[in-house]
Amino acid sequence: MSLPRKFSISEPILSIGLLALTIILTYGALIPNLGFYRDDWYYLWAGQAQGLSGIIRLFQIDRPLIGWIYALDYMLLPNTPLAWQLLGLFERFIGVLGFFWLLRLLWPDRRVESTIMSLLFAVYPGYLQQPNATTFSNLLIAVAAVMFSFVFTVKAVQSKRMIGRVGFTVLSVLLALLYLGIFEVMIGLEAVRFLIVWLQRREPGWTAWRISFKRTLLAALPYLLMAFSFLFWRIFIFKSARHATNVDFLFSEYAAQQWRAPLTIFIETFKDMIETAIFAWVVPFYQFTVRDNYRDLGVGFLLGALVVIPAYFYIRSLRHEMDIEPQTQHKEFLWMGVLILFVTLLPVDAAGRNVMFSDQWDRYTLHAAIGVSFFVTGFLFYALRGVTRWILLLGLIGMSVVTQFHSAAYYRDFWKSTSNLWWQMSWRAPQIKPETMLFAIVPGASFAEGYEIYGPANMIYYPGNGIQIGADVLNAATATKIIRQDPKSHYDRGVLVEDHYENPLFGIFPTPNSCLHLLDGKKVELAGYVEDSLIANVADYSKIDRVDVSARPAILPANIFGPEPPRGWCYYYQKISLARQQGNWQEAAKLADESLGKDLTPEDVSEWMPILETYATLGKIKEAKRAAAIIRSDDNARRFLCIQLQKGPAYPAPYDYDTVNALLCGSN
Repeated sequence: MSLPRKFSISEPILSIGLLALTIILTYGALIPNLGFYRDDWYYLWAGQAQGLSGIIRLFQIDRPLIGWIYALDYMLLPNTPLAWQLLGLFERFIGVLGFFWLLRLLWPDRRVESTIMSLLFAVYPGYLQQPNATTFSNLLIAVAAVMFSFVFTVKAVQSKRMIGRVGFTVLSVLLALLYLGIFEVMIGLEAVRFLIVWLQRREPGWTAWRISFKRTLLAALPYLLMAFSFLFWRIFIFKSARHATNVDFLFSEYAAQQWRAPLTIFIETFKDMIETAIFAWVVPFYQFTVRDNYRDLGVGFLLGALVVIPAYFYIRSLRHEMDIEPQTQHKEFLWMGVLILFVTLLPVDAAGRNVMFSDQWDRYTLHAAIGVSFFVTGFLFYALRGVTRWILLLGLIGMSVVTQFHSAAYYRDFWKSTSNLWWQMSWRAPQIKPETMLFAIVPGASFAEGYEIYGPANMIYYPGNGIQIGADVLNAATATKIIRQDPKSHYDRGVLVEDHYENPLFGIFPTPNSCLHLLDGKKVELAGYVEDSLIANVADYSKIDRVDVSARPAILPANIFGPEPPRGWCYYYQKISLARQQGNWQEAAKLADESLGKDLTPEDVSEWMPILETYATLGKIKEAKRAAAIIRSDDNARRFLCIQLQKGPAYPAPYDYDTVNALLCGSN
């Protein structure tokens, strides 16, 4: 009787499993808590209001292919944050898998190095937009297309049969057109393709470089023709209507700068190479952890350890392969990394963009991370030895996992603030009148564009009816427009948006512990004087009558915002405030009694104001005095609210203005 064979896992499967585990742990831990962000909202609004054709039209002005990809995703995916997050995770894994396959084809005898490069690429901390999965799904598709396009290029070069060469070349070209159609500044990767072909066609020795170059040029000819054809179309035929992607605007700026333009591009490219290859490993890590809470810090380090430990045992299991290390090959990795960084970042800087670890400009590092992986691996193996090499490698991987987790934690909190805003808005405002200009400020994050506000607002209050509510972010320019009461209009990706600055409505969380306050310019209720002077300057212009209190309550799309949160104090605050605006003081008192009976009370003392006014108006002086005493305990809040009361009664009779003013602002 024969003994059973010892169970073993092949090394490629082990490496792929390690990569899959790394991606799941790095990017998957907070997926259930992530949502929709930034540019997602005009895409989601277009899908709800105009269907697939609306999504396609959004992108006709600059990158038409993206519209078709989004429309396909919108048609196939459940329109939920979880679906998009899982898609992004899958796309990230496919891109890493393609990179791993490419490395194994190019260097089949360097298994450890290829796995290490793939790990570094998988966790690269210079790109922090993975949680912003809907907007950047197209970028992840582009990166995956690049990797498999390169794989098929190698397959075509290595193929012995004509049908194989032709078939793989066609697949490679189609995937190249896909990634270029998504993100044209990735054109520098075609220089990387030429380098890959050269690696396959080169002859040993410096004397054979001419032969190698000719063979490379011949093999790469289909791809060069494709790249030049795309550039010709993009520069001379297709005209982008967006200033940011319009080549004519770019050339006019260069013409104005003359000789300074190429110098600026070169210097910025050099700076971005350093930022992408070196600073990316430490700057985001510091930015996220310097003021982090201990809970997130602990979870981040735990996930880092869960990635580092399997990576360590993988390296240890193949340590025999590193007894003899080819220094020439590792030096090759190093200079290849520098070259790839240059050719991938040069088009980015030529297009007037550059790398920054803020405002989503880190997205320009993702395709350049290929070069970073080569550069770091080459440095580790060429310049370091022994324990130092592995400590630095595992340290970089662990820190990267911590960084990516904290990026997800930031987006987790941003989504929590965003969904909280709209739930409280729906409790407070049954309907918002057309031609309202909505401003919203949430704690812990900030909206960058008006469509982040008017997108969800119109999806909630006017589903399928176009843009009835405008919105903007508060800054010096928009504050001036509010003060001037100056109506305007603008286009967001070809969609006309009316900006009724004469009808502003402000929604603000005065403190991190506050509920949403829809401000009434007749009597602004804040927790005292705030540091943001813009709020103080424009709050008086907020028109609470833009809320239609007689309408049926709006219903939030459950697939997007999820189930209604627990009805805590903020639910009662919004409903009491709504009843006060309706003049339904009996309902306001009923809600106040119910909330206090459940021991649900505010942390922001200004939120006692509707309770004080309710009880005072109904003659419940004892209860009103208790509310007034709590507000008076905070001198900053009391003084601010008393100044607001000096404007006179904010509500019609039977509102008891005199009693409220006496209880809160009197000398007793």
